[in-house]
Amino acid sequence: MRRGRNEMPQTVQFQLGGTLRFVTEEAGYCLVTLRYRDFTVTARANDMAYNLASGMQVHVEVKYVDVNGNPAEVDGEVTWESSDESVIEVAVDEADSSRATVQAVGGIGQAQVTATADADLGEGTRELVTPMDVTVVAGEAMSGTISPVGSAEPIP
Repeated sequence: MRRGRNEMPQTVQFQLGGTLRFVTEEAGYCLVTLRYRDFTVTARANDMAYNLASGMQVHVEVKYVDVNGNPAEVDGEVTWESSDESVIEVAVDEADSSRATVQAVGGIGQAQVTATADADLGEGTRELVTPMDVTVVAGEAMSGTISPVGSAEPIP
């Protein structure tokens, strides 16, 4: 579909009792927000998963938006965590806690990286958790082995 310069992308929203909200943009992504009491998880669907080759690392950054997709601030430092440090480790950037390096340190497997921040800019605390699933896949072939398949047999 072709648009004029000032036309906005079409937005479709689904909200379930203020607890679960899906927003899809024609621009090619889906924003998923889940709220339970003071706990909120928000993720942009095209950035929620990543395949990382074994022995490799990738630099990541978390950015926060308000309910309308506008850039938003958080209170204090962002903390990062790996759900399985035998698969991936997360090293926080010393100069900017919104950035980190995800390293595939173990074998093939899956783990989740989370960035947690305080969304309440006042005196209280409202944890905002942003997840990213990481699947560690086999890296580039480095060597090979030749092995017999089955038993030796006479030549016909």
